Amino acid sequence: MASKVNLDLSEKLDITCRKGDTFSLTLTLKDSAGAALQLTTLGYEFLMQVRGRAKEKGERKLVIGSTSRGRAAEEGVNFSFDTDDSGNVTITASADIMRKVTPGKYVYDIQQIVDSVSTTILKGGFSVNDDISDLIS
Repeated sequence: MASKVNLDLSEKLDITCRKGDTFSLTLTLKDSAGAALQLTTLGYEFLMQVRGRAKEKGERKLVIGSTSRGRAAEEGVNFSFDTDDSGNVTITASADIMRKVTPGKYVYDIQQIVDSVSTTILKGGFSVNDDISDLIS
């Protein structure tokens, strides 16, 4: 008889981006046979949260992302998701949103939701480098 079970299927991917630059990450999701998932047709939804690193006592502050399906951490501080039936999901945050993020090291995760089943698919470090230039109007 087995003595352990690991239900954490997420993979680790560290992300580095720049404050004030548009954030865009495209993932291609496939089933166990290697066929692309029909994300749009099957109604996949996605969540991504970036939080401050763990403190000894206290909660990790939500920096960017949604607190629940579609509810932004603060007004206008959220990721958008674009899916297709070739297994692609593109996660985007505009330059305006990324301008609000303080440079530093954070943690993140990405969850997929399909048929009311939520699964974390990616997790890792989320580093935001400072930007010395600003948008010229």
